[in-house]
Amino acid sequence: MVTKLWENPDIFSIQVELPENPLRALNSYVITSPQGNLVIDTGFNRPECREDLWRGLEELGLDLTKTSLFLTHLHADHSGLVWDFVDRGCPVYMGRIDLDYLENRRNITFMEGLFRQEGFPQAVLDRQARENQARRYSAAPGFPAQPVEDGQVLQLAGLELRCIHTPGHTPGHMVLYLPRQRLLFSGDHILFDITPNIAVWSTVPHSLADYLASLDKLRGLDVQRTFPAHRGGGEDVYRRIGQLEAHHAQRLEEIFQAVAACPGSTAYELAGRITWSARGLGWEQFPPHQKWFAMGETLSHLRWLAHHGRVVWTEEEVLFRYYPA
Repeated sequence: MVTKLWENPDIFSIQVELPENPLRALNSYVITSPQGNLVIDTGFNRPECREDLWRGLEELGLDLTKTSLFLTHLHADHSGLVWDFVDRGCPVYMGRIDLDYLENRRNITFMEGLFRQEGFPQAVLDRQARENQARRYSAAPGFPAQPVEDGQVLQLAGLELRCIHTPGHTPGHMVLYLPRQRLLFSGDHILFDITPNIAVWSTVPHSLADYLASLDKLRGLDVQRTFPAHRGGGEDVYRRIGQLEAHHAQRLEEIFQAVAACPGSTAYELAGRITWSARGLGWEQFPPHQKWFAMGETLSHLRWLAHHGRVVWTEEEVLFRYYPA
């Protein structure tokens, strides 16, 4: 489904369904102009996403010889169909850090090893590896892309677009800001109906601290409208930044209280003791991929608490266990 969201510049949203995924759909954005076109994010590398995306692009009648693709970050629901554009000769732009992660595939092995030490059961880990959509529907590696840096200005679709590095959700997440029009394409950095997942990464000491700093960084922009990658948008990005900061403050306190109530717990056990938005499912009923994301989120908050001296962890019989400091 194609929806026109803005005029001058003309901005459209193509809703790309994400089957069997709690995110439900991706908002793939398209900016059109006589000077050229820009597509922002793609959907998974699976037939259902391809059909939705290309039906929308054909409805818009884009001249692909004048079309570029920008990927906000490495996750497969955003980058999975990149080869569709490469094969049609469209230039691709992506943050350098996330592009490096994709090319080296460095994080999965790290995460699996870490999760085992943090108490994640091997059977659930094995099932997650088989069912993980990020693996099954990702793009083949090696696609050509032009790496972009924080603050770099791109001239695309007849517009000036500023690339802003907003690490946290991924190490190299980028948002696009149109300073003259005061418009922000926030990717998964700022979502209005749900909170972005903040996990742990192999080369990032404190992803939650990075995320909170990135939120504060965007507070300094003059924004009249924000276009997020999932669910609905919002006009008051500053209010949403405050809500996201409050959410993480509450989550930190909740995890600390779980550690205090059950000292010696593993991160996996702690993840099962805190609240999640999972349509009424208890922890034992969580699908493996939701446990994977919950585990990453729990660990990023435990790292923050440890860095600030509120919890400590010890290694006991190969597992890490957490205690109040």
